[in-house]
Parts: sequence; C-alpha cells; structure tokens
Amino acid sequence: MITPADSDSSRRFRFFLGGVGTGSLLGGLQVVLYPWLVTGVLGESPTRVGFAQMMALLPALLFILIGGAVSERRHPGKLLLSLYLLYILPYGLLMMLVVQGSLNYGLVVLFGFSYGLITSFVQPARESLLPRVASEQLQQAVARSSLVQFACQSVGILFAGRMDQFGLMALLSCQLILALATGYLLLRSYPASQMLETSAEPGERSRIRDGLALVWRDSRLRHLTGLVAATGFLGLGVYLVAMPLLAREVYQGNAGFYAFLQLTFTIGVIIANILVIRGVGGHWAPGRLMLISLLIRGFLLAIIATALPLWALFPAVLLWGVLSGWSMVLGRTMTHEMSPRSHRGRVVSVYQLALFGGAPVGAWVCGQVVHWIDLLPAIALFGGLTVITALWMLWRSELRNV
Repeated sequence: MITPADSDSSRRFRFFLGGVGTGSLLGGLQVVLYPWLVTGVLGESPTRVGFAQMMALLPALLFILIGGAVSERRHPGKLLLSLYLLYILPYGLLMMLVVQGSLNYGLVVLFGFSYGLITSFVQPARESLLPRVASEQLQQAVARSSLVQFACQSVGILFAGRMDQFGLMALLSCQLILALATGYLLLRSYPASQMLETSAEPGERSRIRDGLALVWRDSRLRHLTGLVAATGFLGLGVYLVAMPLLAREVYQGNAGFYAFLQLTFTIGVIIANILVIRGVGGHWAPGRLMLISLLIRGFLLAIIATALPLWALFPAVLLWGVLSGWSMVLGRTMTHEMSPRSHRGRVVSVYQLALFGGAPVGAWVCGQVVHWIDLLPAIALFGGLTVITALWMLWRSELRNV
C-alpha cells in the first residue's frame, strides 16, 4: 500500500530528477561550448587551452569546501534556486561579447572562471539534497540520478555539436532558460515549507575543519579521497585538454567531431549507470572495482595515444566512459553511505574537492606536457602514470576490502 508520505517522497524525487536533467542539458552544452571557443574558435595553443580549462575548474579547488559547509546550513531548495539565477551573469557577459564581436581569450577565460565559481557551490548543494529526497535505496537513487544526468548531458552535447547550424547566440539563450528551469524544479523537490535539519556547530571555518578531520580519521574515506584525487589529476586533466586537441590536431575535426567524441564518452557513462540500476556487480567489492577501473583506464589512454583509426577510437572512448561512469556511481554511493548525516554535505564537498580540485592542476600540467613533448606522447605518459597509481593502490590501499 502506498502511503501519502511515500507518494510525496516519490513526487519530490521526480522534481529532483527533472532539475538534474535540465541542469545537465545546460552542462552538456557547456562541456562542448567552452573548450571549443578556446580551441576551435580562438585557435589557442595547448598551453593556453590548458590554462583556460584550469581557470574554469580552479574555483572548485578554492571554494567547494565552503560550498559544502554552506549547503548544510541553508535551505537546499532556496539555495539552489539562487545559485542557478546567478548563472545569468556569466552567460549575459558572453552573449554581450558575441553581439559586440569582441570575443577574446581573456574574457572567455573570465566567463569560464565565473561559471566555475557558481558551480563550486551548486555541486555540493545538489549532492546534499539527493539523500533528502531519495525515494528508494541510496545506490539506486544515485544511479538513477547519474543516468538522468548523463542522458540529458548527451542531448546537450548533441546540440552543442550543431553550433554551426544553430548559432552561438541561440545555444547561449537556451542555457539561460535551462538555468531558470533547473532552479525552479530543484526548489519544488525541497520546497520552502520543508524543514531543514541543522546542527548547532559554530561558523563555516570550524565546520570545514571538522569535515576535513572526519575524512582524515576514517581510513576508508581518506583512501577514497586519494583515489578520486588521482582520477581528477590524471583522468580529467587529459579529458579536458587532450581530447579537444586530439580532435583538432590528430583527426582534423570540427566542433561536431569533438561533440561526437564527448557524446561517445557520455553514452559509456549512461551504460554504466544502467548496469548499476539492473544490479550488475552489486555483490562485488566496490573499492576494488574502482581500482580495477582506474587500471584499465590507464591502459586505454596508452592505446588512444597510438592515434587509433576512427573505427577503433570511438569504441575505446566508449569503454573509457563505461569505466568512468561505474567508478562515479561507486564513489558517490560510498561517500554518502560512509559519512554521517550531520557531516554529509562537508564530506561530499571534500570528495568533490579531490575530484574537481585535482582537475585544474591536471589540466594545466597536461597543457604544459603537450607543449614540451607533443600531444600523443603526453597522453601515453598520463596513461602510464594512471596504471602505476592503480597498481600501487591495489597493493597498498584499504579500498581493496571495502
């Protein structure tokens, strides 16, 4: 028998998934538009591409812990609505530059930094909202959320790949509308009338220290954070910098080709989430699965560095997406389940700091390495470092037995 409470919980979770979907459409457009503005439209060098990607991700390194602490003390629905309204500022700036024909590297990087700054508060707030609105077992809720996220992101990537047909202004206008819709839907998932559980702890600085101390004391969380940091530095660094350069320099592709690469990766992530929802691997040790996934991804990078023919490149990128998606679901689920409810927002923000904090450094380093030793050797180097890291953690880390 379905009770009124169950019905309300299910309805709020559907609003949450709707907000995740529209927000991911916006993010899918952004995934292609920003790097292609720098790489394809402005034609910048690898070092400047790496710097631009670093600046877009740097706010996560600087502010995501503050975002995690804030998310525990503010009403998540109202906070997320306010944050999505703030996206009007960077998109308004970029639209003004396009209209005036004054698009240049410095202002595009400023746009990327502004977008990243808002996102560094959005991510922990949205993650802390998930267990509050989940109407089912947490791992299933995480997998369904991820499935909606990457399915809608893939649609955004498809539209961004048609930039030449739709026009940049049309896509930017679409992103503004999506930001407003996302804020509204997430507020409906946790309406203003919903009570917020808060602790009586002192200010944000003390709460951040307490969250960091909790992760450090728990060896499982500490090792998981280390694994995610390695993934951010090695995997995301290559993905964000080497992928658009690979499309431009090795395969002489345009924005559509780069978007198709992104879409292939995203489809792999979707497949991974479907497998989790169907219970595949549900009885395997999740920590060991994450480490094996990292190991195989390292070998895949080394294979991609051989300048694969197109018929082999896309299956390799698809498998890369499957392994990354599986690792994402496992990592998010373990973080939620191993963290106490009172500290969940802060623990999640530490997890995201490790992932998105390692990414800007990895992006900058990748750009420098490409400059010095060329693109394909740089991809091979990062692949080799990934393999070494995974083997070391399989030997030493407690994650093997989680």
